[in-house]
Order: sequence, then structure tokens, then C-alpha cells
Amino acid sequence: MAKEQDAPVPIVLIVEDHAPTLVAVQQLVSAAFPACRLAGVESAESALEQCARDRPRVVIMDISLPGIDGIEATRRIKALCPDTRVVMHSSHDLQIYRDAAALAGASAFVAKSRTLRDLIAAIAGLLRPA
Repeated sequence: MAKEQDAPVPIVLIVEDHAPTLVAVQQLVSAAFPACRLAGVESAESALEQCARDRPRVVIMDISLPGIDGIEATRRIKALCPDTRVVMHSSHDLQIYRDAAALAGASAFVAKSRTLRDLIAAIAGLLRPA
């Protein structure tokens, strides 16, 4: 039987183009999940490269990104890495965005206005084995 320390370290990738928000989310997630390896990128294109290389367990994805938006990036990440779970993290807390995120393959949606209340619980649920 494999020991727990032999299990791969889960990777959480944060995709956020607003640097102060990226840092704040990294600090929040790092404090809540010290056993995870965190990575942060500021564009969907960088996220796709990172996903192809590292196969993160969870991606925290902003919707409004330069170039490819978070909805399309989620669709592409799920095609590339079907086991990666995506939490859409956005200030656009409207049903149309929630629906689009779900259709793209996001497993959860957390409004940025509810980050402190809901993000950690959403990530914890997605880090559990499927």
C-alpha cells in the first residue's frame, strides 16, 4: 500500500490578470492548503501551457482575461486535462456567466465578492478524489 507521502503533491493553478488579486488569492489558498503546490499566471495562454506541463488538480479561473477569456480557457483546459477541476472566480456574478462556465466544464463558480466565504470550501471539495 502506498504511503500518503508517496502521493503526488496536488497543484493548484490560479489564473488572474489583476496582480493584487492574484497575490491575495495565492496567500489565501496557500494558508488553507499548505500541502498543495501553487502556481499563478496572468493569462489564459499561460494557463494552457502550465496545464499541459503540470496537470494541476484544480484551476482557479478568472473570466475577464486579456486574449482568450476564462470561459474559453476552461473549455480548452477540460479538453486538454479532463481530470483537472476548474473553479470559475469572477466579479461577473450573473446567471449567464454561471451557465457559460458550467457549459465550458467548470465544476464550481465563486463570485469575487464571496471569495473569503466560499473559495476555500469550493477548492476543498474539488481536491477530494473524484
